[in-house]
Amino acid sequence: MKNKIELKNASKEDAEILANLSKRAFETDIRAGSPFKEGGPPGYDSPQFQLFMMKHLTYQKIFFNGQIVGGVAYNSKKSNHFILERIFIDPQFHNRAIATATMNILFQKYPNIVWTLDTPEWNIRTKHFYEKLGFQQVGWEDMEGDWRCIWYQRDSKGVEIIQKIADLKDGMNEVVVIGDVINVSQSRKVQRKKDGKELTIATALLQDETGQIKLNLWNEQIPKVKLHEKIRIEFGYVNSYNNTLQLNLGFAGRIIKFK
Repeated sequence: MKNKIELKNASKEDAEILANLSKRAFETDIRAGSPFKEGGPPGYDSPQFQLFMMKHLTYQKIFFNGQIVGGVAYNSKKSNHFILERIFIDPQFHNRAIATATMNILFQKYPNIVWTLDTPEWNIRTKHFYEKLGFQQVGWEDMEGDWRCIWYQRDSKGVEIIQKIADLKDGMNEVVVIGDVINVSQSRKVQRKKDGKELTIATALLQDETGQIKLNLWNEQIPKVKLHEKIRIEFGYVNSYNNTLQLNLGFAGRIIKFK
């Protein structure tokens, strides 16, 4: 029988199955250079987190000859730019080109999309996988625990996803900009209005050849931005405070460095 791969939207009934498959898949990373004895990306073994991804992302289960063998989750909110958040295959079905076939299905379904993703620097398996699919490294993302992720991009002919600061408007979402950090404020403590929780905030001033914009940084985002660095903000959003535009990072937002 010819190997058949299909993608179907995940539902709440799949959460536990997908969590178990994800757990088995990511815990094989120890063989791909992982410095951790166990573990994976946030919520990798949690049915509740699978439900969270179903709510906020496009999350599909991967079938191989009629059997669920993995999942793929991606942010598809923007018309020309998707972020691949997660792909995993049950280790029992590794080395059958299922993940490659899955990505090619998505590339054919969405022919005019620029794809970006991050993968741990230490993961030799995913580095080879993504580069074989045509992804190229564009930067780095600092992670907690003193390690980095490689940030990859797969271009689509004629599609440009980088926006100019002068073109940003109040209410814009899924913004991608590149700029130089020309100022970083001292951090300060504030209380969140809805629950009184104490948060730490700082602001950076980001500049490109067209203008400047304030970038709000919260908690663990603050040490990721340093004066005189060039950074890329991935999937930010713009709002206005006191008639001044400001750039923010939401659930999918990333800070990408070029060094």
